[in-house]
Parts: sequence; structure tokens; C-alpha cells
Amino acid sequence: MLNKHRLINHIDSYGNISLRNTNYTELPDNLELKGDVNLANSKIKKLPKGLVVNGDLNLANTVIKNFPKGTQVKGYLNLAGTTQLKRYTRGIKVAGFINFAGSGLTELPPRLKVNGDLSVIRTPLKTLPKQLVVKGNLFLGHSQITSLPDDLVVNGNIYLGGRPITVFPESIKVDGYIFK
Repeated sequence: MLNKHRLINHIDSYGNISLRNTNYTELPDNLELKGDVNLANSKIKKLPKGLVVNGDLNLANTVIKNFPKGTQVKGYLNLAGTTQLKRYTRGIKVAGFINFAGSGLTELPPRLKVNGDLSVIRTPLKTLPKQLVVKGNLFLGHSQITSLPDDLVVNGNIYLGGRPITVFPESIKVDGYIFK
């Protein structure tokens, strides 16, 4: 486990932390970080309770399985390639886009609000949750989704990526375009 004193060795002059390709498996609880945090391709297994990232959080290609409730990310959240992650739970605050591309995601919580783009490209996800709100674009290519919920709201575009949608309710709200 990496403690707060050893963490200082990984902080740059802007407050960003890069633990990319490291062997650390855990971070200390109640950690508030000023900048971006890059944990991509690291051995991190779990996130600490009370984690606050005042920038972006990159967890691409890690074995993260879940998030503690109360986790806050003031930028974007990159979970691309996190094949062990099956469920994304409520109680996680993300200010920017969320990227699940190539992850093991099978479930999103109802009433999820994404403040930027949402990508579920190449995931085993079969359904989008009720009352999903995406403030940016929605990317569905090569997922298992074949229908859209009737209360879906997308403030940008929907990119189907060749995905055949069989249920396309007229009641969905899309401010942009729908691209095959």
C-alpha cells in the first residue's frame, strides 16, 4: 500500500499524480488530490474511502471492481479496459465524461446523470438504465444494447456504431443527431 508520505514522490508541480504502470494495489483512505490522477495499467485493486480527485481520474486497464460511495471526481473518469468492473453504483460524483469502453460493465444504476459524454463501446452492457441523462454524446458501438429506454435524455449526439437498435421510442429526447 502506498501511504501519504510516499505519495509525495509521485506528485508533479501542478498537483498531478502519475502511478501509471506501478505495482501499488491500494491508496490511503480519505485522500484528496489537487490535480489529475493517472492509475492506468497499474496494479490498483481498490480505491480508498473518501477519495476526492480535483481533476481527472484515469483507471484504464486496471482490475478495479467497484467504487466506494462518496468518491468524487471533478474532471472525467476513464474506466476503459477495466474488465473486472461489472456494476457502476450510485453515490459516485463525476463532473465530466465517463468512459467504460472495453470494460466488463453489465449494469448502470437507474437515474444516472452523466455531465459529459458516456461511452459503453465494446461492453457486455445489454440495457441502459431508466431515466438516464447524458449531457454530452452517447456512444453505443459494439455493445449489446438493442433498445433505448423511453425516458432517455441526451443533450448531444447518439453514435450507434453499427449497433442495430430494435426499440427506438419516440419519447426519447436527443438534442443532436443519431448516427449509425
